[in-house]
Amino acid sequence: MPVNRKTVGLTAAALLMLAGTVLAAGSYEDLQGQVKEFTLDNGVHFIVLERHDVPVFSFDIYMDVGSAQEVTGITGLAHILEHMAFKGTSEVGTEDIKKELKAMAAEDATFLTLKNERNRMLRLGQDISVTFLGEDALAELGDDARVMIVNGEVSNLGAARALDWEQKQYVTSFDDEDRVLVIASHSFEMAKDTAREFVVSNEFGQIVENNGGRGMNAGTWTDETNYFYSMPSNRVELWAYLEGTRMANPIFREFYTEKDGPVTEERRMRTENSPVGKLIEEFQNLAFKAHPYHHSTIGWMSDINSITRQDCQDFYDTHYVGENMTVAVVGDVDFAQIKKLATKYFAGISGSPAPRLDTYEPEQNGEKRMVIQDDAQPFYIAGFHIGNYAHPDAAVYSAIADILGQGRTSRLNKRLVKQDNIAVQAVSFAGFPSDKYPTQLAVLGIPAKDVTALEIEAAIFEEIEKLKADGVTEEELAGVKRRARAGYVRGLQGNQGLARQLAFYQGRNGDWRDMFSQLDAIESVTVDDVKRVAAEIFEPNHRTVVYIETVED
Repeated sequence: MPVNRKTVGLTAAALLMLAGTVLAAGSYEDLQGQVKEFTLDNGVHFIVLERHDVPVFSFDIYMDVGSAQEVTGITGLAHILEHMAFKGTSEVGTEDIKKELKAMAAEDATFLTLKNERNRMLRLGQDISVTFLGEDALAELGDDARVMIVNGEVSNLGAARALDWEQKQYVTSFDDEDRVLVIASHSFEMAKDTAREFVVSNEFGQIVENNGGRGMNAGTWTDETNYFYSMPSNRVELWAYLEGTRMANPIFREFYTEKDGPVTEERRMRTENSPVGKLIEEFQNLAFKAHPYHHSTIGWMSDINSITRQDCQDFYDTHYVGENMTVAVVGDVDFAQIKKLATKYFAGISGSPAPRLDTYEPEQNGEKRMVIQDDAQPFYIAGFHIGNYAHPDAAVYSAIADILGQGRTSRLNKRLVKQDNIAVQAVSFAGFPSDKYPTQLAVLGIPAKDVTALEIEAAIFEEIEKLKADGVTEEELAGVKRRARAGYVRGLQGNQGLARQLAFYQGRNGDWRDMFSQLDAIESVTVDDVKRVAAEIFEPNHRTVVYIETVED
């Protein structure tokens, strides 16, 4: 199908905004009778809800794969692959696909050479950093400094000064033992530049935007990866072409540029340069020792630096298969047309079976505790092992987390923030980092000025013991149920919200109808359930604690 770059204009954008606020006629229970579905031969499951209020539609592609499917050496890859899915296909995003693929192969080869040299030097305990110098940095070096120039020539800076700046765009000073690493680094940089010459940057996103698409984004977490946006209904075939082809045969162009740029910067910003990010990552690493919830979705920096395009391709081939994919389409669409377009454009997705995760976390038989010494303000987190979303007490976990530390009326907020003034925030949440597999109920506290993490820990533990001993009141539980109903309704507002919920429950639970029965589970929770489950889960031997102890820099 030829790519249509025609711009729809402001009218489509206004309609998309309107679609986010319009609710379906009738009760939410009526929606169950309106939802239609089908499954392609390759296993891709489609859910369609026709809503003809305005001529727009939204979609959500739920991939049943996240960082929990990663192993040592490729942590962070699910997130990298999500970035790569926006780089286009053999038709979108390239000036010449044949020349580009050839250049990408050369880029891969030079990276492998560089990676092998880095690993060799690391085994010898040598530094592997290579810094490319600009004109200002070069000006500070003496004429006899040994440098490596872009064309592979080894010379001194005096000779390099005679070259035009374009000829020496990759220059660094080095010692003799670094010579092989420097040459490999320069070769890789040149190969990346060559491959980029064939890229039409962000063409995929521009096509979506130029045709009235809004809200294009994606997200990766431990158990899932989502892709979503909204479009005018007269662009439904363009949508099917774009999504079907990029899910069936993406081209991982600009792979090293993306992972060595935005991905590593995200790692630095969210984790390495963030005290809370460090705290959460250390907590996650400590709370899980066998299950892959152990590592964060962003991955280890050393893995991000070493991952290859082939690693990404292998991960895609293994996990981006039909039975892992759910596509929910909600809005001004026709079911028969969606089925026809799905058969045409999504049939190229692999029908191979998806691997299943068999590792489960063993029982924890003693408290785990870590103290992070940092010049940041103190932060505190504690977690307790609980079951997954399918556990018979899953709704009770949510009720306990709500009563304990969600909202202004929660026990932790009233005690630590309002009454004792020892915390600026105290919250609890069930299902960290996610809940497809057995997980954690966690409590996070931010101490007030001049208050230590251990001081708020004492108050948190007191409130937990009160909950275990005395249970909760009927009034507290009624509040949980009111908030659950309100949150449920908010989640179903607008085409995008409905598409998200339908895709999520089908992809994770195996049945989208579970989205309509979740309130029944909350409504059935009793005060006796809360007291019983609290006594079971809040065991000191099942507890993991990590906090920041402030030290002077």
